[in-house]
Formats: sequence, C-alpha cells, structure tokens
Amino acid sequence: MEGDVVTSFRESVEISAPPHAVWDLITDIRRHTEFAGPKSITKVIEFEGPVAVGSRWIAHEKFGLQKFDAPSEITVVDEVKRLEWISFPPMKEDDRGKGGRVVWGYELIPTAIGTRLEHYMTVLEARKGTAMLKAMYKVLGLPAKQVAGGRTTLENIRRAAERET
Repeated sequence: MEGDVVTSFRESVEISAPPHAVWDLITDIRRHTEFAGPKSITKVIEFEGPVAVGSRWIAHEKFGLQKFDAPSEITVVDEVKRLEWISFPPMKEDDRGKGGRVVWGYELIPTAIGTRLEHYMTVLEARKGTAMLKAMYKVLGLPAKQVAGGRTTLENIRRAAERET
C-alpha cells in the first residue's frame, strides 16, 4: 500500500572518537560516496551546503548500465545527534504519491569509548509501480546488498573518525 515500507535496515558501529568528530564526517555530504565504497550505486554528490533542513543535493548514480540522478533533501538536523534526509528515486511525480522515496539517516549516541553510530534506511512504497520494484528487490537480492552497503559505510566512517582524531 502507498507509503508502506518495502524494505529497511538499521545497523550500528562503535567508534573510538567523540560524537562531534563523527558528526563532522557524516555532515560532509560530498564524502558520503567515499564512505559508501566502490560498490555503491552513488558515484558523485553535488552539494554546496549548508547542512540544514530543506537543503538539497543531487546524487549521480549508476545501477548496472543505467545512469540516473537522485535528488535528496535534508529533513532532520539535530546537531551532533541525528541527520536524516529523503532521496527521490527516478519516477514520475504522479506515481510517487506518499511513498516513492527512501528515508536515510544517522543517529549518534555518546558512549564510554566515544560514539555509537546508527545508520538506517527505509524504502517507502510508491503509488504506482511498486510491484515491479518489489520484484526487482527480490530477484536482485537488494535488501541484503543494502544491509552490506550500510555496514561498509559504517566501517568506513569508523576508520575515518578514528584516523582523523
């Protein structure tokens, strides 16, 4: 049903760095491709900032032989605690409805050793075209690949935070 969850994940990592250092990394939007690693479909991000609710960027993506641009918009900025944005996969706006978007985010929790960073993603069902989307997710094993990608991202952020502090 429109707006329902198609798939989602929530993963976390412990980082031996203070929350402000981790925050500086996750709010450097153009570095998101670096953290996602070479297997990510996102190849380049155009973003001029600032990191504020309503700020937008364009992600140039490649999935198989298909290239497309996916705009994103920041929806939550809770300084040194939470960053969330919505990505809009390519589709007709009339088909999108209440869903047809992907919610991404990070939450930072201070710990005794530094920071627990949680990374999450939720794909919301579009008004039209969801049967094909669900079939593609199943056939290509995308949920497992997205979880693996989330873990790669977290590990790369952990390495960067611990190296840069």
